[in-house]
Amino acid sequence: MTINMITAAKSGKSARRNSPAKRARHRLEYAAARTGVFLLSLLPLPAARAFGRWLGTLAWELAGVRRRQVLENLRPAFPGLCAKDLWKIGRRCYRNLGGCFVESFRIHRLTEPELSGLVSLGNREVLEEALAEGRGVVNVTFHYGNWELMGARAGREGWPLDVIARPQTNPLFEAYVDRLRRANGMRLIDVRAPARSILESLRSGRIVTFLADQDAHRLGVFVDFLGRPASTPVGPALFAFKSGAPVVLSIMLPEGRDRWRVAFERVPRPETGDRAEFIRQMTGYYTSRLEEYVRRSPEHWFWPHRRWKTRPAD
Repeated sequence: MTINMITAAKSGKSARRNSPAKRARHRLEYAAARTGVFLLSLLPLPAARAFGRWLGTLAWELAGVRRRQVLENLRPAFPGLCAKDLWKIGRRCYRNLGGCFVESFRIHRLTEPELSGLVSLGNREVLEEALAEGRGVVNVTFHYGNWELMGARAGREGWPLDVIARPQTNPLFEAYVDRLRRANGMRLIDVRAPARSILESLRSGRIVTFLADQDAHRLGVFVDFLGRPASTPVGPALFAFKSGAPVVLSIMLPEGRDRWRVAFERVPRPETGDRAEFIRQMTGYYTSRLEEYVRRSPEHWFWPHRRWKTRPAD
């Protein structure tokens, strides 16, 4: 099945994670991360968020972490902007990522009123009407804004939410992050799980969330994104085709300083019985919607990723 094939090439890496040297390194990384999270928890949320933004600025300005990759992504996407403007977008992106990173490890400490104050649910009736149809919901979203905060807000709302999750490199840190997600009402499905796990979730009336904006290698479908063909995950469209479940796009939009609104949109179902064409049309549609949001506020998207790494064979 496709969902299995996506990570089959990584199985060798997973097997090698258990060497003594790697286990020792993982323990050190985990201890350092938990220490950092603890120290940040001593700060009020605004101060912790500001510290995260400062770290993000350092990562861009001084360390130059993936800075070249970000600029290589930005140039073709915004050919009318000068180098100075592209630099500013990259810098703002890293500031936002730093703030979001810190925020993500504070979510479990937020009360319900505090979380609701940070993230409002806009036209929630779109999702609730799709859920009421009784076939489950394929939820497609992106690395835009603080996607972890969005998931926590939806999970605490009580919606039956499953999230397709990719394993972390460090298994100790992975287990920690998974505990935080589950504490916020999200049930996890490993990306390596068999396809029937996802179909069973949908048939039982659950919402299955896919992050669908990263390079899918040779298993994706090529659709236009920011002026270039991009290999895009087929998961949401594939399972919509197989299950007949409605598809809802959700995205986190900025609403003033440190406030967000989750917008929901029903994704139209292509009128074709051909699976490949159905997948191409649906994937192209929600990718084009992401492009509109990215062009509007590019600093909120995850630019460090090598989004156009895979190229069409021709």
